[in-house]
Amino acid sequence: MLVELEREEKKKKATKWIFLTIILLAILLSLLYLGNKSSKDSPVTKKTNISSSSTQQTQTSESTKELVKETNLSEDELKNWVMAVLDLTPPPPTKYILKVRVDDTDKLAYIHVGVDQLDGAGTFRVNAKGQLEYLPRMGQATGSSQWILMSDKYMDTSLAEKYYEEQSEKQTKEDDDLNKIKNQLIGKKYVIKPILYDGIDAEQAMNDRKAPQNLIHDGVQPVTFTNDTTVHIELAGTYRPDYDETYTINSKTINLKDYYIPYTFNNGNFTFDTWTTNIDGHTVTWAMTPQ
Repeated sequence: MLVELEREEKKKKATKWIFLTIILLAILLSLLYLGNKSSKDSPVTKKTNISSSSTQQTQTSESTKELVKETNLSEDELKNWVMAVLDLTPPPPTKYILKVRVDDTDKLAYIHVGVDQLDGAGTFRVNAKGQLEYLPRMGQATGSSQWILMSDKYMDTSLAEKYYEEQSEKQTKEDDDLNKIKNQLIGKKYVIKPILYDGIDAEQAMNDRKAPQNLIHDGVQPVTFTNDTTVHIELAGTYRPDYDETYTINSKTINLKDYYIPYTFNNGNFTFDTWTTNIDGHTVTWAMTPQ
């Protein structure tokens, strides 16, 4: 009986140890499997990072190359770029003359555009970012430094096309306004006359002997707009015959003889503004009013 009990006890212990051994083996195998999986996955992640870094370096390199290219163009390449923009506009009566120079101060390339041997179409330059900019001749004459972006990539004219389209729309509106102004002027009579002499009422200045006594007599000039280019001017005194004179209109003034007469055109309403001239060192203020 005792022998059987001992055998039974030994059998239970053996079963217990076998069970524990199986559990330990299962844990070890699991750890080995996870370790192998982790080591296999790591290179993939590393490879992905390397690939991403390589792509970024390639993009940066391409951007740098593009910038270097557009800030280091040859003279012929600069002229070709400018001509691609100029070809969007009506051709000149003869031909364009392009002159390239590199400024000693800002080290930028400037391309001056002339027609034949005369300056007349402004200046282009390639800025530090490799963009082509334009300064119209009118801007140079007025001292403006507002350069206009015409192209941000070599030989790409999309920005220039948009700029010229906007300018055309603006010019069309301005022409329409000028035609409306001319239509209001034609057939009407106005009087040009001095109203102030050195800031003093013209008649008062004459009475006080501070102004020439013939200031108003010789200064008053009835003007009739006979058509869209001509006015008829009447002068006081038989020794000064009446005569016809041409005139022009721009967006700010009516140019008549030596007068640049400012005006305001707003919502279809047209009025003349006063202007000044210098006579023998004295300031004369003029007005143009309907008769």
